[in-house]
Amino acid sequence: QKELLERARMGPRYHAGIRAALRRLFSLFDVDGNEVLSPEEWISAQKTVAIEISDDLDEGWIDEAAFQAADTNGDGMLDLGEFLEASFSMFEGVKKRTDDLLAILQRMVHLLEKEQLDGRKETPPVSIWVQKAEKPTFQPPQDAWKDEATIDDEIDEGSDNWLEEGEIALPLNLATAEDVAALLRLTLKKPPDTWLSIFFLGAPREGGVRPVMLVRGERPGEGNVQTMLQYLCKINADLRLFVKNVRKRPQKLQRQQRAFMEERDGIMAKRVGQCWGVDWETQLVGDGMTLPPRPMVISVGDALVVEVPVECGAPLDRYVCSIYMDETNVLSKPVDENIVPKAKKKPKGKKAAAADPDPLLQLNFVALKEGKCVLFVDVSWEDQEEPLAMEHKLCKPVHENSIARIGPVEVDVQAPAGKPEAGTFVWWNGEKWSNKKGPAKKKGKKK
Repeated sequence: QKELLERARMGPRYHAGIRAALRRLFSLFDVDGNEVLSPEEWISAQKTVAIEISDDLDEGWIDEAAFQAADTNGDGMLDLGEFLEASFSMFEGVKKRTDDLLAILQRMVHLLEKEQLDGRKETPPVSIWVQKAEKPTFQPPQDAWKDEATIDDEIDEGSDNWLEEGEIALPLNLATAEDVAALLRLTLKKPPDTWLSIFFLGAPREGGVRPVMLVRGERPGEGNVQTMLQYLCKINADLRLFVKNVRKRPQKLQRQQRAFMEERDGIMAKRVGQCWGVDWETQLVGDGMTLPPRPMVISVGDALVVEVPVECGAPLDRYVCSIYMDETNVLSKPVDENIVPKAKKKPKGKKAAAADPDPLLQLNFVALKEGKCVLFVDVSWEDQEEPLAMEHKLCKPVHENSIARIGPVEVDVQAPAGKPEAGTFVWWNGEKWSNKKGPAKKKGKKK
């Protein structure tokens, strides 16, 4: 917050709100959605907003001469950079507070949005595409993109990984991502307690790549739902929605935050027994492995440890892990432990240094008293699909899941039968508990 205030004091060029409003204006001016403004779009926008700004700003900001001056490369079009630079140059000569400028721009945005919606109540028909696989696999982002088509491919080899399941015109009064999801669940005949991820392809950027955009926004005015609806009404919009990561919404389990500070120390002091580990790679990657038998029996003082990834790998950000559970008086809220795996030994005769292993996070659920608890952990990189697609010039979202669930695991905590086995750590390999982490080796058929 302090940084934003400091930027605001530095003038319009550095004001985050003004930059966001100008970007939105550019999108509204850009009627055909091709990421540049034509003279026709410029003049049309001028007619709409001239009266609105006449008492506050110089109408010359968006007149014919201003277009020619802003077109610094002389191609007869204005891209976003040219539009922003011309706007900032004009604002620097205006004796107005940045907050007043922001209010003017927001009025212009509202006016243009209203004009574009007048007489229209829904988008053109949009096709709905779902993953073809009945049970899509999960892959980390560094692997998931490798079998996807790019804009450089002559043939979209990944087109058979998606199925078109109908089409729908989206009402323009949808306000949140959940509004969109509810409509798609009805269309796809999915139960109301279904979570899903929705993506659309935005206007082409440099090199012709259409960004893979996750539909988001928990509350009206947040996220990109209205931006998406406006975009889908444009001439050059890609009228497809991609639905993936379909999974059941918990009915009784509640999302839990991690324990920190004194609470963390108090919980970990009660971890005096054996640790039962479940790691994400064994459970999730590819076809995955089966979960421990239900119920999983442990003793008071033991801990269920769920190991999850941390980094998606440059240039992407981090994984997001969400924990849902009941009975936190039986099993504790999760306690984080950061793990730095040991580097693999370099093969003899090879000079190249082995890459540093990715850091891991262990979520400790300590058994506090006798009873039963059910939990699961969702591991997600869905918000990283856009940068992944841009980095590798992908044509659409990856067809594999970008969210996967470890669980649900039912834990039955019982009184300890003897002396606690403090320090003992075993891992579930899909078949049994083992001292070694990783999936059980598949047995080959006898010849």
